[in-house]
Amino acid sequence: MTHNATIAEATLAHLLGLGVREFLVCAGARNVPLVASLLQIEDKHDLQIRHHFDERTASFFAMGRAKKERSPVAVVTTSGTAVAELLPSAIEAHYSGVPLVLVTADRPPDFRGSGAPQAIEQLKLFGDYATKQIDVTAVTDLSWVLSWDRRGPLHLNVCFEEPRSEDTVSKVTAVELPSPEDQVDSEDGVRLEAFVADPKSLVVVLGELPEHWRKPVEHFLGQLQVPFWAEGTSGLREVSELVSFQVPLEKNIRELSPRKVLRIGGVPSLRFWRDLETHKEIEVLSISSQPFSGLARPSRHLAVSEFPTPPELAHSGAIQQGQVADSTLLNEVVFSAEPADKAFREHPKSEPAMMRDLSERISEKALVFLGNSLPIREWNLAASYVQPHPQVFASRGANGIDGQLATFLGMSVGEQESWGVFGDLTLLYDLNAPAILEQLPPAKRRIVVINNGGGRIFSRLPSMAGLDPKEKKVTENRHEVSFSSWAAMWGLDYVSWRAGHPFPEGLPDQVVLEVFPEEDATEEFWRAWK
Repeated sequence: MTHNATIAEATLAHLLGLGVREFLVCAGARNVPLVASLLQIEDKHDLQIRHHFDERTASFFAMGRAKKERSPVAVVTTSGTAVAELLPSAIEAHYSGVPLVLVTADRPPDFRGSGAPQAIEQLKLFGDYATKQIDVTAVTDLSWVLSWDRRGPLHLNVCFEEPRSEDTVSKVTAVELPSPEDQVDSEDGVRLEAFVADPKSLVVVLGELPEHWRKPVEHFLGQLQVPFWAEGTSGLREVSELVSFQVPLEKNIRELSPRKVLRIGGVPSLRFWRDLETHKEIEVLSISSQPFSGLARPSRHLAVSEFPTPPELAHSGAIQQGQVADSTLLNEVVFSAEPADKAFREHPKSEPAMMRDLSERISEKALVFLGNSLPIREWNLAASYVQPHPQVFASRGANGIDGQLATFLGMSVGEQESWGVFGDLTLLYDLNAPAILEQLPPAKRRIVVINNGGGRIFSRLPSMAGLDPKEKKVTENRHEVSFSSWAAMWGLDYVSWRAGHPFPEGLPDQVVLEVFPEEDATEEFWRAWK
């Protein structure tokens, strides 16, 4: 075989050995040996190969697939600036712990620094955001994949000579690679037990939870019986067995005046969490699958693959009922959602009230993906507690707004019904994502865009509350764009829902639902809420 065919075969053999069975291909001249070989072995290895013309969008779609399936998914690009388009998704995958594989074709190493076409410093491009970065110039180079722990991106930079027709391979045998071993520290449960031993001043905050954590965490909370707040992405926000200890509103947490906070799962979107930076008197312990404390100030953190069960809780359930900070205060605060309900009733044309209405229309069997900025915060505030939504997802690793629609589309594969809820600016960042829809199996996919004319979350930030109208126009990127023509461009049905009108019934299966809240009503809601 040619040199190109040899390293193409070795690269694919190791990818198959890692368990990669889905590929997002962005074709170019330099990656022909990989792309053509993939198509040759597609049926034999039961691969799923999709393609997109935009590397940035393709990589976010691949990340959505990897996040949903909890298994490696690869995006394959050509050389040069095409590789740079993968950086945003690599950053998100790094902080979210998603096993995204970046397979980038490159020119031979001696082209680096020459200024030759499509020759850039690809190997160093992802820096800290790829767990492993491998320059594939020979078969032996690939031994490094053995140490990839699948808790962040892997970068294979495959250095091809000028591609030729004979560089394609039609047979690849997967290299048997060991699965990574979960690192379990028996002392983690003891550390957690010590932290919750005196629960009288304790509040628990739930961020995004891995699916296999949810039952153990639910059991832990049921035994611990202290106030807790749950992000929608935790999967435990609407669990009826825990409702008597649930704090539904962020301001209720402040009323409890906790001296200790236990965070379980991902970093939450709560303003209360950010304010912990300046409240160093509050002791914090975080337990998550990622090695990030979520705070710049000193705090304790356990990075674990499995949720640790405290020994005492496991054996005797010794933490007794009634050991909360102040039972009278707790009864007044926990699940005191009436202030919010009143605000929804009095301001039905506001954005939060329309989010409440939307949540009541979404089946509990549907997957829900929340775009960053206002949608995730308004869902946590307003989504119905009566209608459970156990499958709520978001990209909260780096909290960026790019690639959100592509990530949602990736996660929607295999679901009968999926809803993606996005702000207008978030959707404007990802307008070409629907190009991949024709390659996806038919399903109900509802793309909800909340059109409030710009990035209105900036007006809610304390640091920007005093901006004058001119400054707000710039910081919020005010616009008068509607998404009806965009929907038509991709052959999607379009429905609008305006404040004061009933929710549209009988939505088509693949539809853009554009929501127009009333600005004055939304401002009145937030003033009343404060």
